[in-house]
Amino acid sequence: MKLPFLIGLHKACGWVLLVSMAGCWPVLGHAQTQETTEQVANSALTGELLYEILLGELNLRQGEPGAGFSLLLDAARRSNDIALFNRAVDIALQARSGDGALMAARAWSQAYPQDRKANLQVLQILLALNQTTESLEPLKKEIALAPLPERSVAISLIPRYYNRVSDKKSALDVVQKALTPYLQASATAAAAWTALGRMRGFTDDLAGTLEAAQKGRSADPSAIGPALLAVELMTRKVNGAEALVVQAVRQQGSPELSMSYAQALIELGRLPDANTQLQDTTTRFPLHAPAWLVLGSLQFEQGQDALSEVSLKRYVDLANQDTSQDASRSILQAQTRRAALLARQGKLKEARELIAQLPAKDEQEQRGRLMAEVQLLREQRQWQAAFDVLASARSDEPDLVYEQAMLAEKLNRLDEMEHLLRQVIAKDPAYHNAYNALGFSLADRNLRLPEAKALILKALTFVPDDPFITDSLGWVEFRLGDLPSALTHLQKAYANRADAEIAAHLGEVLWQLNRREDARKIWREGMRTAPDNETLQETLQRLKPEL
Repeated sequence: MKLPFLIGLHKACGWVLLVSMAGCWPVLGHAQTQETTEQVANSALTGELLYEILLGELNLRQGEPGAGFSLLLDAARRSNDIALFNRAVDIALQARSGDGALMAARAWSQAYPQDRKANLQVLQILLALNQTTESLEPLKKEIALAPLPERSVAISLIPRYYNRVSDKKSALDVVQKALTPYLQASATAAAAWTALGRMRGFTDDLAGTLEAAQKGRSADPSAIGPALLAVELMTRKVNGAEALVVQAVRQQGSPELSMSYAQALIELGRLPDANTQLQDTTTRFPLHAPAWLVLGSLQFEQGQDALSEVSLKRYVDLANQDTSQDASRSILQAQTRRAALLARQGKLKEARELIAQLPAKDEQEQRGRLMAEVQLLREQRQWQAAFDVLASARSDEPDLVYEQAMLAEKLNRLDEMEHLLRQVIAKDPAYHNAYNALGFSLADRNLRLPEAKALILKALTFVPDDPFITDSLGWVEFRLGDLPSALTHLQKAYANRADAEIAAHLGEVLWQLNRREDARKIWREGMRTAPDNETLQETLQRLKPEL
């Protein structure tokens, strides 16, 4: 087969291109473009080499990646062209040939020993192949090739490279050997100790991790890395970690560290301490908008409505100076919280007006404003008003139609709910939540139970281990009278997610099996998790167990 082709300059990308009826590919080097003249630099491109590249690309297009890879790697070796080496590595990776990718990357690195990208490809491919011990030399080289101003950053990235290797102890040994020269150097000691500490953490050596954080902080008290490592240890409840964090927070002018400490306190359930820390953060860094948002949200959750309103308004005022999408999303969150505060005070009209004032410059922001109003109305149990808001949107977007269906269910308009859910399924046959919602709704009302079970099983084909859909399957089995099967599914669901509604269902099955004490235990756990859960409350009121 003959393919007419020519070699020319592609002005859009600046590459010398091989153009044919089969497509176009970069060949050798970049074209040199000048204002008045265009020249293509002479290179190692010969007729024979050009033919080899063309043949390699044609093999790829015809579904022969092995042959195409061999031809292009040979062309790269003969020409020493970086673009061709890079192309060969990409081809092997796309073909899921780790050995081929490693061969090409090593050839590239051998041809260009000072090319950092080539060496990094070797390192990352070795780790992807779990050849951890062989990664020592390229790891040393990666650190050495990094320019001095960037070396600490290069060191800090090391744990990311080794995070997924299976043998974490071998990984720790390799990294420790590579970092040894940098643990004492003043410019890199903090970063090196932090990276080493994270590697120790991968092996659950928490005492060693804390030691690394302490040594990193001693090496450079102004470095944030060791302190952030100590914050992570705090969340793992390591003794001594918080003392290091507190010391760093007091000495460093870092809002990021202060916020990380506050988030750790929230994660540990120490909400009063988190509140105090956030107030300190907003005092020290009054222009740091995220601190006001988190403080306001925490105050909202604790019922401190007046304080929450002040904090959230302060956040909105600061965030309005930022035009980024992240800021827009956070403003929506803050204004939604403020609206919820108004609604909690019985000012639902004012709350809806506050949300209506939110900017909606594009479709995404319009959708965010719509869902904020719907959520507000749901929280106030204004099912009809929320349904009407979604109906007025006249959208066929599956998520919005699904939400409208769930509101129809709240209004006990089951025919409308089913119609809307089937509309979702017709639009998106893989929308598993629609199958589950329809199946569960039928099962909960003891209607068309075989069909309900089939719908739930269909949902599970998309997400086999989803605890909520497994809960639905357990509930329909309960309705069908198969208590042992119901128990199996509900126990699995509860083990995966200790949700109050799942607890309600599991407890009822245990109750019917005369395992009354087990049922009470599960219900008590559910009450601790979410005492206001409607399903759990209804179950307890109906069965009247003594908890």
